[in-house]
Amino acid sequence: MTKKSRPGICDSVYQIKLSRRAEKDLVKIPEEHRIHIELALERFAANPGQRYDVVKVKDSPKNAPRYKLRIGEYRATFFIHNDLLIIEIITIGKKKNFSY
Repeated sequence: MTKKSRPGICDSVYQIKLSRRAEKDLVKIPEEHRIHIELALERFAANPGQRYDVVKVKDSPKNAPRYKLRIGEYRATFFIHNDLLIIEIITIGKKKNFSY
C-alpha cells in the first residue's frame, strides 16, 4: 500500500544538518532519548510532507520561519531549506527549560 502525500509537498529525502549548539545539546541527552530523537528527525527528513508534531515558532520572521518538532518530552527547533533539501537543526532540549 502506498501512502499519498499532500499536494505541493516534495517527496525527496532532506538532509539533516546540526548546528554546533544542537550537537552540544544532543551529546548532553541520555543515550536512550538521543536515539529516539535521532530516529524521529530521520523519519521527518525522509518525508516532511507527512503529518508530524511540527509547528511554526511564533514571532519567527516570515522570510526564514523557524519550526519546532515535538519528540516526547524533548523539542527540536529548525529551519527548512526547501531549495537545498536541508533541515537545519538549531537546538534540542527538554520542553520545561527550552527556549524557542
